[in-house]
Amino acid sequence: MDALIYKRILLTPLFGVVASMMLMTSAFAAETPAPVEKEPIVEAIKSINTHQSQLETNNDAERRNALEKTFNIKLDETDVWEDKEGQYSYDANGVKHNYTPHKVEKALGFYAVNANLQELILYGKRTDNWQPYRMLQAQETPAYFQLVDGKLEYSKAFFGHEIEMKLFSFGEKISNNLHNPEKRTELEAEKKAFLEKYAALFKAAPGEVPHVVGLNHTEELAKQYDVPQVDKDFFNSKFNDPDVMNKGTYKDGSNPFKK
Repeated sequence: MDALIYKRILLTPLFGVVASMMLMTSAFAAETPAPVEKEPIVEAIKSINTHQSQLETNNDAERRNALEKTFNIKLDETDVWEDKEGQYSYDANGVKHNYTPHKVEKALGFYAVNANLQELILYGKRTDNWQPYRMLQAQETPAYFQLVDGKLEYSKAFFGHEIEMKLFSFGEKISNNLHNPEKRTELEAEKKAFLEKYAALFKAAPGEVPHVVGLNHTEELAKQYDVPQVDKDFFNSKFNDPDVMNKGTYKDGSNPFKK
């Protein structure tokens, strides 16, 4: 799933971390007090705070070393964010976008943030271990994650956001092809396939059930896509705020991963 959002990363703010810890047991547990388990999230936050200045530097050697220490991983020569100065790409709407040179990002203060994210994406694709990448995101978008069995999983709020954004994009494209029935039919089929796939991901994801326009905002749609509707208690909870699904944050600024 993380690979699917690769193209949305360049302007993403710096995110925080979560890490797992091993529990120690004692042969004399019955005679001595059991050791107090340290909260993995707290320990991880301490780790990123320890290496914060190195993680934010434009010096690649220092920054990559800090990434390895913070997440207890080993980067290799393939986990390097390529500088695509002078190159460009086209988005889904056919709009041309020039890549921002690394020297410009460094001058503007964006480089370290993006480099850390991009290199953890490369690491994740190479090792199929996306936890460091998710850990980095969780500090700024806590509503998009739930801690399940010691690992960060994308929440229903995250998939709700993805669904609403994509449906808005489909709506624009379909409106722009009102006089092209073949293209409109093609887009409607793509929209249906997308909703079927993401409805299943939404249903399986942990966390509170948000109000998602186009997926479960009516009983009929919820039944059609076999997803839960919003519980009546949702509207009196902290999850009933636009920032939760739109930005991945809580209105009160709380972050369960920073206890």
